[in-house]
Amino acid sequence: MTIAEAVGFAFPAAIGGTLGLLAAPAGVVYPAMILAGACEGALLGYGQSIGFGSVVPRSRWILATAAGAATAWSIGMLPSSLGGTDWASPWVLVLAAVLGLVLLLSIPTLQWVVLRRNRLRATFWIPVNAAAWAVGILWPLAPSPLIDETTPAPTLFGVYLVAGLLMAATVAVVTGFAARRIVSDAAR
Repeated sequence: MTIAEAVGFAFPAAIGGTLGLLAAPAGVVYPAMILAGACEGALLGYGQSIGFGSVVPRSRWILATAAGAATAWSIGMLPSSLGGTDWASPWVLVLAAVLGLVLLLSIPTLQWVVLRRNRLRATFWIPVNAAAWAVGILWPLAPSPLIDETTPAPTLFGVYLVAGLLMAATVAVVTGFAARRIVSDAAR
């Protein structure tokens, strides 16, 4: 799963980095990043489905994961796409908190639907997965204060490649224990 997510993260990293270097307008960047996020999700779902084996139907799992990732990216890209937002407003902060929660729940909730359809009792998958992403997503956010328009392209891509690998490893380790439990329960 780590390799699949790391390769998957290369899509948004490369597309986002390239569009950033080209100073593409938000109207181009926003849909491109959602599509890149769906590609990332599809690869993540593929890697996870290998780990689950026959416990989950591969195509449904990949589709659910891609849809969840596209949803997460569509929410995650809003702050950089909405210029002039008053982030000190209490209503904006409440909306940001609600959308942040939806972002974290998007992938595991859609994956849980697939688990549930296969009669697997795995409600714990949602909070475990959301927690894994809450921690994992910090890696790609960490370099942001150190990166600007003067950062050389090779450095930019290298930094985010490492951040993507660390994110993938974090999510894989945390969710791996939950996935192992689901596979073990299904074998009973």
